Amino acid sequence: MRVLFVYSNQIADVQPAPPVGLSYVATAAEAAGHQVRLVDLFLGGNRSGRLRRALRSFRPEVVAVSVRNIDNVIAQRLVGHLARLREQVALIREESTALIVLGGSAISILGGRVLDHIDADLAVTGEGEEVFPELLARIATQDDPGRLPGVYGRGGADGAPSLPRRCAAFGPSGMERWISWPGYERRGATWPIQCRRGCPQHCTYCCYPAIEGSSLRLRPVEEVVAEIRRVAQVARPRCFEFIDSVFNVPEEYAFRLCEEIIRAGLRARFTAMGMNPRAMSAGLLELMRRAGFNSLMVTPESASDTVLSRMRKGFGRAEVIRAAELIRAARIPSLWFFMLGAPGETKETAEETVSFVEEHLAFADCLPVFTTGVRILPGTRLAEEAICEGYLRPDQDLTASVFYVSPLVSEEYLLARVNRAIARCPAVVHAAEDPASSLPGRLSSRLLHLFGAAPPYWRFYPRFLSLPFVHKSRSRQ
Repeated sequence: MRVLFVYSNQIADVQPAPPVGLSYVATAAEAAGHQVRLVDLFLGGNRSGRLRRALRSFRPEVVAVSVRNIDNVIAQRLVGHLARLREQVALIREESTALIVLGGSAISILGGRVLDHIDADLAVTGEGEEVFPELLARIATQDDPGRLPGVYGRGGADGAPSLPRRCAAFGPSGMERWISWPGYERRGATWPIQCRRGCPQHCTYCCYPAIEGSSLRLRPVEEVVAEIRRVAQVARPRCFEFIDSVFNVPEEYAFRLCEEIIRAGLRARFTAMGMNPRAMSAGLLELMRRAGFNSLMVTPESASDTVLSRMRKGFGRAEVIRAAELIRAARIPSLWFFMLGAPGETKETAEETVSFVEEHLAFADCLPVFTTGVRILPGTRLAEEAICEGYLRPDQDLTASVFYVSPLVSEEYLLARVNRAIARCPAVVHAAEDPASSLPGRLSSRLLHLFGAAPPYWRFYPRFLSLPFVHKSRSRQ
């Protein structure tokens, strides 16, 4: 069959996100014998025109649309993505009689309810490398596709026929065959590498179990390094990013991966998202430096024992403080994420978190980022708790953006406290500021790329934000 894949994402918060998940599925569909083409709507102008031309010239029988995000999860600068998705699907309907299939992380979170809002024919949840080729085979033979694992059809949005399928093993994405990398790198993107899937953590607000499941599946480190070596030769990215939900759990796997990178003699730069404070060690951080890591991201979300316990993070304030001390000693640029307003948040717990940032993260090359209000995602424990509290109606549609702010503290207080932190510590950022998408942020990314700097470019923000005229301007605002 002729299958057109469409990467619908057009938003870049912090840095652009290349379509690694879509590349996995496109590679699997081509391996199954289908004719495949991919349209990337993130890059380039005249997006509608490019999509129209692809539909007219390729004449697909199936259009598979990858939906990365429902919204940007920032209450004070909310950007919803489903309205634009509706426009894209309407254009596909106008130009083609192809069957429209939705997939991607946002669809895994929303499930069949998305078909009540988007005029598509089918929705696929979970990992698509195995189930999507099977879906194409059923479409080709006009068999009922609705009985496949995790596949929703129109009129069946109340529940999936069965749980999404999880791939027992997975390999390289093949993304280098589907995208134009220079356009991403000019905007400060890092090349995504996935080493493990599934997250055994039980954070109440998190939707990773809906996307990848809770069972941890690890790739052989030799295979991961072979993928990095091949991509380095073909696409020559300046920095690779390990996009696993948590990089350092299990810690022994992170050790083996760094050791294999060193043993293989890879001359590359790396970053990692989702470093867990509980599994932080001086030995691992030193090994990461030797392997070529130029930065890392840490996701404690809070520095209050009360809130961390309610979030079920699996660690406490002491581990967060220890992680800060270890990273400061290792001198690796770090980006820290904090959420204020979660269940149990009070003025006192918020003060614990913000004062931790002021005291322990006020060092060079450290970028603390706050959000105020927690996006309530369907299927999470937070959604269940919000219903039990009466914060949500039992039938509330969470396709619409709903944020939780603890009734024990006001949003105004939380914002004011973050603003005071910004006045004291120049590198503190509220996510609503979005320095990456501002004109100075875009210009700085272009300049850093021009001068050969390796992403991620957020690692340069603390020094920029500490410039006296920048700090003075932000403090006034």
